Amino acid sequence: MYKGLKASIINRIFMLTHLTEPFRHYKFLLSQLILRDIKSRYKQSVIGYAWVLINPLLQLLVYSFVFSVVFRFPSNDIPYSVFLFVGLLPWIYVQTVITNSTLALVDNRELLKKVAFPREVFIYSIVISKLVDLFFASLVLAAFIFFYQVSLSTSTWYIFPLLGIQILLVTGIGLVFSTANLFYRDIQYLSNLILMLWMYVSPIVYPLSLVPEEWIWIYKLNPMVGIIEGYRSALFGYSFDTGTILWAFVISSVVFIFGFVMFKRMEKVFADLV
Repeated sequence: MYKGLKASIINRIFMLTHLTEPFRHYKFLLSQLILRDIKSRYKQSVIGYAWVLINPLLQLLVYSFVFSVVFRFPSNDIPYSVFLFVGLLPWIYVQTVITNSTLALVDNRELLKKVAFPREVFIYSIVISKLVDLFFASLVLAAFIFFYQVSLSTSTWYIFPLLGIQILLVTGIGLVFSTANLFYRDIQYLSNLILMLWMYVSPIVYPLSLVPEEWIWIYKLNPMVGIIEGYRSALFGYSFDTGTILWAFVISSVVFIFGFVMFKRMEKVFADLV
């Protein structure tokens, strides 16, 4: 029993060192991949990085018209544009990270074949570079909050641990999808379908109050429910649904651990598959 416990502790420590290895020993490679992603994304574009702001703004305008003018969804006494933006920005982050992570190993096939380094650095670089996009897009949200004179709650700082939960979730999914896409290239198309369906079962364009009471417990199994509702509660001073947020944290942690273990076990055959 003692030997088994000791082995379990050693395995956990070994796994932890693998988790942080790209940040400890491959910081230069990680930083270069992040910069490459940021610089190359809009390299041939006329207006360049302004697309980081234009993309969510255009989506905001369309969704605001459809769901505040045509269907008239309630927004809990918050201007609908602000209410929507708080859900839309985290979703765009999820969508872009997962979409790019799914193709990360295939798109970097030359590096996979020639250089030895922990392959998860590709996924980490995407997660971090998309955080830069999220930061600049959040400045637009700040402008909307200022324009509509929405008072922020003293609990606003809770957005940071919520963001940490979200990062765990998208990193885990990115690790799973990037690995699976090497074996089955259909995953890149399946991921787009999953993301489309996932968006409509998340409280992005509508409030949680519209979900029928008999379905709410199933609905809350979606970890994005706790994350998005948590962001709104943090910013606008709503009461926190602690149980749903805790569930989101548990699911995100499980997805991340599963994704990381799967990724590392399959890593040795990546170069053969690309």
